[in-house]
Amino acid sequence: MNQGMGKERKEEGHRGLAKLWVPFVIIVGCFLGFLSYVLAFHNLENQLPPLGLLREQMKITLEFHVILSTVGMALLVALLVVYSRTYLQTRANFILGLVVVLFALLFQAILTNPVYLSFAEPYPTFPNPLRRASLPPGFSSPIADIFMIIAYAVFLYLSLE
Repeated sequence: MNQGMGKERKEEGHRGLAKLWVPFVIIVGCFLGFLSYVLAFHNLENQLPPLGLLREQMKITLEFHVILSTVGMALLVALLVVYSRTYLQTRANFILGLVVVLFALLFQAILTNPVYLSFAEPYPTFPNPLRRASLPPGFSSPIADIFMIIAYAVFLYLSLE
């Protein structure tokens, strides 16, 4: 009977850790996203058209996109760690497939991140201020990033229970 109580306490402690792990990963992702935006600021600035208010709005949107996409990558890394450990313990083929899919999602997120793209691809400058402003390739709405973060956070939370 004493062993059963110890096991229940251990499981409650593990669930408490799961509740703290997800916000911790999100906070670390926000910090890394902000840091990567600051470090790549000049490269990202060159991608925006020189159009006053529109430029400022695009700059804020780009900053949120960089931070939110980095949070998504941090959650993917956490999921990869969780499922890699699970695979090493169980050797289940399904878990191996899940690790491969998570790795592919992480690779795709890295290759479409605006910070990576700002260093990897030369973007055309906007010499004509009358030219219609366009967003850089690989740019998505921050709303899409928020839905992605929610999905990954729920997946991580459920994976840690």
